[in-house]
Amino acid sequence: MTSEAPPQTDPGGTQPAAVVRPDRLRQVVPVLLSTLLTLLVLAPVAYVVNRKLPPSLATVDLQALVDEEQKRTLDVIGKGGELSDEQRAVAQQLTVDFARKLSSTVDALGQECGCVIINKAALLGGVAIDYTDQVRARIR
Repeated sequence: MTSEAPPQTDPGGTQPAAVVRPDRLRQVVPVLLSTLLTLLVLAPVAYVVNRKLPPSLATVDLQALVDEEQKRTLDVIGKGGELSDEQRAVAQQLTVDFARKLSSTVDALGQECGCVIINKAALLGGVAIDYTDQVRARIR
């Protein structure tokens, strides 16, 4: 006599709970292996296709940013008739600083988004993301 316990049955009482039906296993394993093999074969193809896609386009309204900066510069130096040499120097320095900040901000934003950023006026058709507000916030 053996002291083995009888196998436990599932709630329906028809089959042991711990036994996987062999016919199901024969169907599932090939499907799983086929899916895995397909993914492994197609991964390099997807990588190559993704690398050859052109970068996305984004725009920045440079004219609006320059106009805002001009108004701000005029407010700083005053709206008098004749400008002194000191006021001209201040205006020139503000303009140079703005141009540097704008250039570095647009470059950094292009690196972050992985896109090509163009002037909004240069976009003739189509849809592109507008990053003018982000650039405006960063250069302030």
